[in-house]
Order: sequence, then structure tokens, then C-alpha cells
Amino acid sequence: MKNKYMMGALLIGIISLFASCSDDNDSNPTLIQPTEFKLNTPEYANGLIELEKSKELNLTWSQPKYTADNAPLQVTYEIQVSPKNSFNVSTDEAAADESGEKVADYDILSPTTTYCDVNIAAEDINKSLLRVLKFKEDEVPETQSVSVRVNAYIVEDTKRLNPIVSNTITLNVKPYYVDLKDADPVMWYLVGNMFGGKWAGKKLVGEDNLPMFLKPNFRYDKKTGVGEIEYTNYFITGDYNDKAECTDAGFKILRSDYEWSYSMNAILNNPMSAKKGTIEYRDNKADGGHIVAPAAGYYTITLNTADNTATMEQYTGTVKNYGTIQIATSLDDFASDTPMLPYNTEGVENHAWYYVMEVPAGQTVSFKFKIAGSWDTNWGFGAEDGAVNMYGKCEANGHNIGLTEGKYCISFNDITGSFSIVKL
Repeated sequence: MKNKYMMGALLIGIISLFASCSDDNDSNPTLIQPTEFKLNTPEYANGLIELEKSKELNLTWSQPKYTADNAPLQVTYEIQVSPKNSFNVSTDEAAADESGEKVADYDILSPTTTYCDVNIAAEDINKSLLRVLKFKEDEVPETQSVSVRVNAYIVEDTKRLNPIVSNTITLNVKPYYVDLKDADPVMWYLVGNMFGGKWAGKKLVGEDNLPMFLKPNFRYDKKTGVGEIEYTNYFITGDYNDKAECTDAGFKILRSDYEWSYSMNAILNNPMSAKKGTIEYRDNKADGGHIVAPAAGYYTITLNTADNTATMEQYTGTVKNYGTIQIATSLDDFASDTPMLPYNTEGVENHAWYYVMEVPAGQTVSFKFKIAGSWDTNWGFGAEDGAVNMYGKCEANGHNIGLTEGKYCISFNDITGSFSIVKL
């Protein structure tokens, strides 16, 4: 079946500094299925590549013919790497298989690109080999052949249209051992009048900004850390001034590099059109208005860090107001309460709390959340006392949560029972 694909106004490369293989076009060409496209064999393919001593490997390829007259379209490309010269099961597919029957034979590098020229970090190829071969420190081979190919497709909403893979090239590499660990989940931070009134956006968690919450039971991307984060609390509302600012209830959301040009705003390009309850990604465009709740009440903000989209929806569950939440720790054998600080501005009903804890070197500290002056209502998490977990949904009278040495911002939501910990 033929598909129609409208050209975008701009081509935005995910990886910068590379030459684009396509240009803008205002036509509406008919999409066809390409039959082939070529991944070029680089000169370095003739020698042995020592991955530990190398920085980047350049790859180039031709653009697949997606229209009869080969009109330039925005094509998405992903790089696939296999130490087994087969591409049947990706590492992502194997990880998602709860039965454990699927065995990965290739890995997909991140991120994708819309260009026909890309520089791949040598360490990323090395990590791909480790994910597939799973060799131990004393099992690293002296040399390893690596098959590389490019998968091309057209993106339409969430669909991948007319995918096609290139030819395969073979590289000879010398891998090295690293201790693989999952990428930390990508975090965004709340700033503004609803959260202490500060707009500095500095890296002072708990002073100038507050982290959103990781979602309990959510599976974050192991390689990139992207996924969904959320925040539930009571929001006041307010009116915009002539600059689309709300001086009592407005706020924005910043990503971890604290760049305002890539923040979450109420609306883009025309701040005077700002609409309460909307959240849009600025993406280096004109500044936007403050985010403001449609009306005073309970809301959940959900932010997808994979595609930088966000929603603000009314929370309709049962809410109990505890007034304050305390944290008790093993530092004094749980003998005393320490008040957690509110996310919301002073004087506004609050249900999200935070506490900055510094665990001394060489120690492990346990803690629980509780109401003031009593253990009748307390929350914990984990399979056993002292187990280290960075996020989850607490249970009443649950186990003590453990933390190893370091400085952390610990957050707790008394509506949802969720806790989330960010290392500072």
C-alpha cells in the first residue's frame, strides 16, 4: 500500500556537525519501498581497531530511494551492531522477554540520526559487544569481528514506515572489559513560584529546583535512561500578566543541564496565547509562558523524557492531609523525627516532600517515612530492611530503605506513596 508523507519545514539532525543527505521540500511525494542503499566501507576496516584507544569511528551511507524521483525526505537511521553476524533478536527485545527464552545477537546504538554521516563513539561499540556476548573480565577476546549495518525508515507519529536495512560491513576490533550498568533515569526539575519562588535554575537541588518523581514499576531504557517521570500534588492557580507570567502560581520544568532554551513551558512562540494546563517543550524556540493549573486542585504531571512531551491531568483519588511528613534514620537508631521540607510554596497545601541526606563515607544508612511523633503511620519499601532502592511505591509499615555513602535528595509523596531518590 502506498503512503503519503508530508515534508517537514526543517531537518533537524539528532547528531550535530555532520553533513545532511537531504533537503527541505514542499511537495507531497508518494512514498515507495526502497530496494537497497549502501553503507560505505571505511578505510579503517582493513586494520585492527583498538576500541580502548580509539575515540570515534565515522560511517557514511547513501540515502534510500523513497520516492520515484528520489525527492529528499527526512529519513531516520539507526546503527545496528552484531558480533555474531546475525540480526534476529536485539538486546532490547531480549531484555523485554520475561520468559528469558530470547537471546540477543545484536545491539542498537543510541541515538538515531537523520543524516547519512555519523561518528560513533568507540566505547559505545565496545558496550554493544558486552551486552551481546556478556563476557567476563577474564574472558575478553584479543580480537573480535563486528558486523555493522544501518536500518532506515520514515517516522510517522509512532509508526516506522517502509523500513529497509543496508548491506553489512565487517570490522575487526580489540574489545576491553567495563562493568556495564544501566543508565540512570533521565531527570527533570521543577522551578518557579509554586516551588519556593526561585527561577535561578542552578544545580542546587532543594534550593533552586526540585526533582520530579521516578514512576514505580516503570521500566526505563537501560542504555539511555529515558522513560516517564511524574509529579502529583495540590496546585493553586492564577492569572497571566502581559508577559504570560503568573506571579503566584506559575512554574516551568527544566532538564538536568538547566538550559532554559530546552525547558517545558505553557506555550511557545506567542506567550499571549498561553493556556492554563498546557505544557510544551521549548526546544530552543521562543520563550513561552508559565505553566499554570486550570483551577486550584490536585493534578498529576507526566513527562515523557523520550519524546519530551508532558501532560497535566486532574488527580481524582482520595487524599488525606497529614500536615507534615518526617524522616527517621538509623543514624540515631530511629529515635527522632526530622521534618521533611515541602515542595509547594509555604502556605499552600502540600503532599510532596524532600530531604537532603548525606551518608558518611563507608557507611550505609537506613530510613523510613512517618507522621510526626508516632509510628502508627509509617512507610517503607523493599524486600528486606536495608535494601538499596532508588525509587518505588512505599507500603504501610514497610521495610527500612537503605542508602550507601553519598549525598542524596530523597522525595516522598504522601498521596501516591511514591518515593524517589536523586544522587547529588
